[in-house]
Amino acid sequence: MKFRNIRNMAIVSGLALTLAGHGTALANKDAEEKALGDTVASSSLSGSFLAGQVAAKGNDDEAAVAFYERSVELDPENEEIKRLLFLALAANGRIEDAVKLARENNQIPKQATFTRLVVAVDLLKNKSWNNVSETLNSPAGTELDKLVEKLVVAWSQFGSGETAKALEMTAEIDGPEWVVAIRNYHSGLMSAAIGNDEAAIPFFQKATEDRAMAGVLTSAYMRALEALALAQQRLGEQDEALKTLRSGQDLLSNHPPFKHLLAEFGAGKTLPPLVTSAQQGGAEIFYNVGSALSQQGGAPFAQSHLQLARFLHPKSDAIAVALAGLFEKQKKHARANQYYETIDPESAYYRRSQLEYALNLNDLEQSDKAIEILSALIESDPDELLAYLTLGSVYAQHEEYAKAAVIYDKAVSRVDIPEQEHWNLFYRRGIAYERTKQWEKAEPNFKKSLELMPNQPDVLNYLGYSWIDMGINLDEGMEMIRKAVELKPRSGFIVDSLGWAHYKLGNYPEAVKELERAVNLMPEDPVVNDHLGDAYWKVGRKLEATFQWNHALASKPTLEDRMKIQAKLKNGLTEEEAETASGQ
Repeated sequence: MKFRNIRNMAIVSGLALTLAGHGTALANKDAEEKALGDTVASSSLSGSFLAGQVAAKGNDDEAAVAFYERSVELDPENEEIKRLLFLALAANGRIEDAVKLARENNQIPKQATFTRLVVAVDLLKNKSWNNVSETLNSPAGTELDKLVEKLVVAWSQFGSGETAKALEMTAEIDGPEWVVAIRNYHSGLMSAAIGNDEAAIPFFQKATEDRAMAGVLTSAYMRALEALALAQQRLGEQDEALKTLRSGQDLLSNHPPFKHLLAEFGAGKTLPPLVTSAQQGGAEIFYNVGSALSQQGGAPFAQSHLQLARFLHPKSDAIAVALAGLFEKQKKHARANQYYETIDPESAYYRRSQLEYALNLNDLEQSDKAIEILSALIESDPDELLAYLTLGSVYAQHEEYAKAAVIYDKAVSRVDIPEQEHWNLFYRRGIAYERTKQWEKAEPNFKKSLELMPNQPDVLNYLGYSWIDMGINLDEGMEMIRKAVELKPRSGFIVDSLGWAHYKLGNYPEAVKELERAVNLMPEDPVVNDHLGDAYWKVGRKLEATFQWNHALASKPTLEDRMKIQAKLKNGLTEEEAETASGQ
């Protein structure tokens, strides 16, 4: 199997809707809200409670809130339902409502770590500095919980004007390397916020000295580099600031703030610190933690922390983008776009957000609007390649490969000297040409891609399989696919390619072995199950072949593949079908 899921190839991020598209989205949202409201209003206590649990488990916090509110309405003394409602309100960003519930109902235990934290965040926002310290007077819970609580208290001291005490409290925080890195980062933020960049720089340097932290705390590490560059530039250390930004680009080349700051520094602008208030400092804590949790797959906890960050700093584009990305991971594209709509056109995140917004529109079956947006982005900045890649991926997803090829041609024309980062552009152009039966154009692009990025497994897989499928370069093609499997042994698509290559070469026992591996990796994929069925048939395991074809049929194959599978279930695998089968 040469490739799948064009969107995952896009390596990009969305956009503010125009009025027409926004109207459609609002109409759909209104209809959904009305349907949910009707269902909630007619639900019983047991029905609403169970529905709330199901919604919360599926991270559908809006529905969870609605059903739990209905449950509380029907059973106003139930402590457990109120606790669950509190958690759902926080995850949904309704922090003030969650705090109100906590204060009005003694049934919600005030000593619960997260409850105390949410109440303290509300106090921090409202500048009730001393009450923050009283609410979080005995840090408890996990190491992460303790870190967050201590930093929130430190920022409340900063807000009250006790900067020295705040820095002293932060310095007392100790723990593993990641805890120390965040501690140093926030000490630097406090120093920079009072205009003491000379003191801030050593803290930021300590926070970023271990580059391994970039893999563990990507967002916080990049923010620390950004803060360091800003402090260096304000002190007139222009060369050092540029060096810091370029070291960040070495780690994450497309990180929008780095590109933005390079342009701003080049224009001679002096920019303020990342954080200028206690509330923004508190928001940074929850942004750092929420982003790290999201990176590790902890969606419910990440969402609640990012919502607390947004509550404290509602105008932060970085936080809005983080929340949007979290909802995208959950395939809640409309919800993600609500956050992308808030990104300011002057923001460093604007273009990246527009790209992701367009992809979300495409997933919401508004591809015409997505194409219009992406075309406008290309026109506004013809040298920025991500827009070409994104538009090409949209066309490819709809199997409009000829149009995708035209877009990739335009992108390649903007590249003077191809570098390693351009491997994906040539790879995708190769796919577009191959899909439009222009192999004479496709093959040089795959080879160019491998020249730029030797041993890239997806390219090795695609080119190797294509050669075998055409009956040329058989040994080299098989070696490429084997190498791809070695590099990505958990990729069901690539293992399937190896098995299907064996099948095409008549090595049926080897085909069965590899295709069984592929099915274990992707048990619900219709193409992989269909392939294994064919291989079973060829080695005489016809009952098992029938089982695999039936499983493939139940796994929602394309209409064309469905018809082929139904024919095989009726007549078996004829010699003609065996020769023409590909399923790629």
